Amino acid sequence: MNYMREEYNKCGGINMYLDKEITFFNEKVKTGEEAIRKLARKFMENNLVKDTFCEAVINREVAYPTGLSVNGKGIAIPHTDSIHIIKPQIGFMSLKEPVIFKNMVDKNDEIKVNVIFMLGLKKSEEQVQMLQKLVDMFQNEELLNEIISCTNISEFKAIMKKANIS
Repeated sequence: MNYMREEYNKCGGINMYLDKEITFFNEKVKTGEEAIRKLARKFMENNLVKDTFCEAVINREVAYPTGLSVNGKGIAIPHTDSIHIIKPQIGFMSLKEPVIFKNMVDKNDEIKVNVIFMLGLKKSEEQVQMLQKLVDMFQNEELLNEIISCTNISEFKAIMKKANIS
């Protein structure tokens, strides 16, 4: 059955990166680390990652920040190495109030982030492809505004489909 489901996903069915629906809308957190921990907890609850995942994401975020500003909007894409991943998945969180993430280009610069996409991907080529798809989506101001104002999973999945991520 799982094999059939994965084949279905490859053929354009429900995207396996979004199938566990790890999403938070209009969430209130105090820090970027708190947001990462909340998303990572959902990954753990769904048996998608190893117990080393959360700390690995936090440690990687310190060494290689993922905050970026696109069209004046703050976005973070925390992730870590594939050794911490059991099954590929993407998590999403939109924030009621922005939190600070360090800029991926300049660690000394801080970015107020309202949107977080946490990646849990098994292969480095998957990570590169997904990062490119996400950046393409962020550069589309209409899609980016839709993602920021999105309030439920069906709306989120529809936007991701428009962005060719599902």
